[in-house]
Amino acid sequence: MNDMTTMEDNIVNFIFDSIFSKSLRPGIKLSESVLAKEFNISRDTVRKAFSQLQNMGIITYKKNQGYFVTTLTKQDTLDIFETRNIIEAGVITSVLQKFSEGKIDLSLLKREVETEKFFKISLRNGEYVKSSCDFHLNLALLSGNDFLINALKPLIPLSILAALVYEDENTHFCSYDEHANLIKAIESNNIDYAKSIMNTHLHNCVDVLNFNEK
Repeated sequence: MNDMTTMEDNIVNFIFDSIFSKSLRPGIKLSESVLAKEFNISRDTVRKAFSQLQNMGIITYKKNQGYFVTTLTKQDTLDIFETRNIIEAGVITSVLQKFSEGKIDLSLLKREVETEKFFKISLRNGEYVKSSCDFHLNLALLSGNDFLINALKPLIPLSILAALVYEDENTHFCSYDEHANLIKAIESNNIDYAKSIMNTHLHNCVDVLNFNEK
């Protein structure tokens, strides 16, 4: 790797992929020394990656015990997406208004959908799930409303964790198709229609989760 930041990002991606593949499960303890040896890097680099994951809510630090994969219950997950639905209705309203006034460009979002599709087709599952959830944060950023952005920001990584842990491996759900539909809904300049598309999409994100797996 060319620099420490790149290596830290690779540790983060490794953790996401490990959670998605079920080799890391909620509540399991993470070892700095094991990862440092596995990647032939310093424990300080691993610790910095853990700090990123902790800030995202993906892992939790317990004093005198170490780092653990965060545990989200079914009710936690339902509450997260219910809150997101409320916030993102406001996001859609704000973004559509700005788009109708010609103040924002949706081309970046469209490119992100293509990237998301590439990750899915390439079976880069951890990156796909992250890309899928980050689409919503980038949509919020277009609103320019710091209150909406800051309200949504902590919910995105928790949604990622829920998707990584509970996603049904047999589902044919493709978020990039629905994200493309969201963009078209914004371009329609119909607020009620766009909000209904967002509502349906977030409900679909929950419906594909399998809470029965222990």
